[in-house]
Amino acid sequence: MGSNVCQQPFYVPPRTSTPYTGTCKPGQIILFKDNNWNSTSLTIDTNSSQYPSGHFFSFSGTSLQDKATWIVFNLPENVVCTLCNNVVPNAVPYDFSNSGVCVDLIGNGKIQTIDLAAYGANDCLSGGIWRAVKSNQGWFQLFSDTVERGTFATIFLSEWPISKPISISNWWLQDKVSSISYPCLTPPQLLKLSDRSDGGGQSITVGASNAFGTSNKPAVLDLTNSGMNDKVSSFSYSLISPVKTVVSSTTVDVTSPIIPGQAYVQTIKGTNASTEVVTITDTVAVGKSVEISNTATQQYETTASISATVTSTVGIPDVSSIQTSLTTSFSVTSTTSSSQTTTNTNKVDLQQQIVFNVPAQSSYSAIATISIGQLPPTTVTQDGLFYYDQNLPGSIKQNDGTYLLTSPVTVNITGEVGSSVHVDVKSTPLT
Repeated sequence: MGSNVCQQPFYVPPRTSTPYTGTCKPGQIILFKDNNWNSTSLTIDTNSSQYPSGHFFSFSGTSLQDKATWIVFNLPENVVCTLCNNVVPNAVPYDFSNSGVCVDLIGNGKIQTIDLAAYGANDCLSGGIWRAVKSNQGWFQLFSDTVERGTFATIFLSEWPISKPISISNWWLQDKVSSISYPCLTPPQLLKLSDRSDGGGQSITVGASNAFGTSNKPAVLDLTNSGMNDKVSSFSYSLISPVKTVVSSTTVDVTSPIIPGQAYVQTIKGTNASTEVVTITDTVAVGKSVEISNTATQQYETTASISATVTSTVGIPDVSSIQTSLTTSFSVTSTTSSSQTTTNTNKVDLQQQIVFNVPAQSSYSAIATISIGQLPPTTVTQDGLFYYDQNLPGSIKQNDGTYLLTSPVTVNITGEVGSSVHVDVKSTPLT
């Protein structure tokens, strides 16, 4: 069996002995029956509706079922197609239980080739599934042989729940793993491999070797000397808890186009029977609110509370947009939930106090108009300061003995906002 190729930062299957000189368009995967580029072929085009993302496809019944020997493909970066022996529509597109031998086609935006005979999957593939992945949120690879050789699986942590054992007891690699590669575990992730499907029993744990966003330092481990060779039946990952976190609030100014036909209108009427000018103070839009949603991306569960400022003016100006100032305030906690994104919905109250003057001996009618604006998709990125009691890759030792790791916290904001309250006041002398 041939050796897998280290194509930083991933390992990829052995390439064909003859480079491919034909045409393979972006998004295409071409299977060849024999070990030459002139043999019978089958094209899988991920741009076609016939092969939707996240859905298993089959080429059973074609001339290439259980017949493919060479592959050429051209997939974008962060797109992975996994071809497998058995087509099993599992609940999630990255669960390969009962799928048999699998081969990961990891896109890099260039034409790549695979020799299935050298990889260990010759004449056995009948379908597969492709999807976009979040490689920057951590991943690792399991190999059936030592020195990162043989069939393997690439596992992206953002697709799996945190702190929960994931069984691979029905995967081809169950009790076959002999080496692992993990250069893109991101601080503060910890990866645990166990010899029982429930996460119990004998285990081995590894942590990040590179600072966040980097993979320059290889991170591989041979399991033959750890007592875990040919024993891995599950994996799980967790996060090292910081002793302190600091994420400052931040403000961003945006322009929100007014939504035609969407406004709250409130009329205030009264009489000033005195001989002096009277200042009227009132509150409008009581109990009225609009919603702003935000999704925060970070290793820990991050809650971003959004507030929007509004002001009061007299008269209704001829405007088509709202100038809005959004402030995000963060709360960061450890989490046992899945994913590295947290979505929250905030209600922004429109209630606002207005002040206007009414002439002596007159009745008045004030119309307050609160326009609603559509907030354009807005991204706020703020550095989070995370302090640990251990030295993680990329961290800096502090005077108090802790280690500071600076990581970005990104919040995507969408929704509606209320404009300034515009007040039009009319007064009529009393008779």
